[in-house]
Amino acid sequence: MSIRKRLIISNATMIVMPIIIIVFIIFLLNVVYNDGTIIDTHFKQRWQNTGGRTAELFNELQKTASIEQDNFFKQDYLESLSEQLEKENVEIVIRKENDLLITSNPQIKNDELPSFGNEGYNPGGAQVGNDHFSIRQHDFYFKDGSEGSIFLLDDSPSFVKFARIFFPIIFGSLILSFVLTNVFLSYIVSRSILRPVRQLSDASEKISRGDLNFSVKSKSKDELGQLIRTFDSMRGQLKESLDLRDRYEKNRKEIIANISHDLKTPITSILGYVEGLQDGVANSDDKREQYLDTIRSKAIYMNRLIEELALYSKLDVNSLPFHFESVDIQAFIKDYLEEISEELIEKDVKVLFHPNMFHSHARIDRDKLIRVLENIIFNSVKYIDKNPAEINISISEEKNMIKISVSDNGPGVPPEELAAIFNRFYRTDPARSEGGSGLGLAIVSQIIEAHGGNIWAENVQTEGLRVNFTLKKSEDENNE
Repeated sequence: MSIRKRLIISNATMIVMPIIIIVFIIFLLNVVYNDGTIIDTHFKQRWQNTGGRTAELFNELQKTASIEQDNFFKQDYLESLSEQLEKENVEIVIRKENDLLITSNPQIKNDELPSFGNEGYNPGGAQVGNDHFSIRQHDFYFKDGSEGSIFLLDDSPSFVKFARIFFPIIFGSLILSFVLTNVFLSYIVSRSILRPVRQLSDASEKISRGDLNFSVKSKSKDELGQLIRTFDSMRGQLKESLDLRDRYEKNRKEIIANISHDLKTPITSILGYVEGLQDGVANSDDKREQYLDTIRSKAIYMNRLIEELALYSKLDVNSLPFHFESVDIQAFIKDYLEEISEELIEKDVKVLFHPNMFHSHARIDRDKLIRVLENIIFNSVKYIDKNPAEINISISEEKNMIKISVSDNGPGVPPEELAAIFNRFYRTDPARSEGGSGLGLAIVSQIIEAHGGNIWAENVQTEGLRVNFTLKKSEDENNE
């Protein structure tokens, strides 16, 4: 429930609840103090006062005052009238000028009655002693011309008496019920608001201290519940960002350590050969040529290592641009193999390409995919320990992807390390100090991911390693 609806219901309840409580208290007091008869008596009396026997009696008295005034002085008439009034629980007063000729209640005084000329029904009535009466008044003139008035005094409706007697209780109960309802609803509503606010405050303090290893949960579906879930999502994203930053920092340190290690050996070797040349250790032309060739090869290795590190760093931060175009992959691989065929022949490596009978167009960056094929093929060449060395390249179709597999007849990789060969600076033989940067397959993995494909490795059943990667078909080919 939203906070807005909750506040509306709270305000409505704050109005309705005191009313319900007051009605309940009124009926409870009625039952406790008056046996539950006050309300019933009230309505009966109201009916009698407006259209019952009392009204008929009053009409008869009006007629008597008009045509038979002498009856007011006859004992038998007065006794009959007294019996009727007693049945109706009504008091009568007949006044002549300022004298009360007839009164059924000696406590009634003339000065407590309305003056002549106020004829009619007065439900407000008059206070007579401790009692309150509603009054029916009829004014007339006696035969001698003096002013006369007939009063029928009906004991005030019981409900009015009840209200007057218990008004302080009712009023106090109204105030108390309003206060209690207000306190209760304020507690309920404030708890539903303050609790999540307190959660957010505690969570903010933890974040300010650098603690992100917690979660803030809320089952509430209102705005504060949504705010808590959004806050926790933000905390999670911030934690991921900091973890990623820490991971990048750790990676940076590892890269520096690995590069330092990989550069130290060739630099030490170069320094050694340079000192040998300076000290005259290479005392023949052939030996000097050998020293210079070694220095050159070490320098080439260092340059390649630096280039691969720069390429890997750009791929890692997504700063290397890609230029995609639709290319026939089978023709592309075939052309590339022709370009490197002489180099492979020199290394005594046999490469077999197994094309497939389907149109294999994919959106690729030509230069980046050449780097992929180069790193995979020459990584296999480096580790093949068979003679003749053999590399097989096959291509197949899988739904909207093109799968390319490069397998060799080398020693393979231990099964538990297959997933790790695409990590940077990975080497199957940690003792190797050079011969590869350890970045080749890591670069391959990043390039394939940038193409929207996947890459994985598996050992061939007989012997050797197979590297598989997929590329997305071009959209034109998918539409066909």
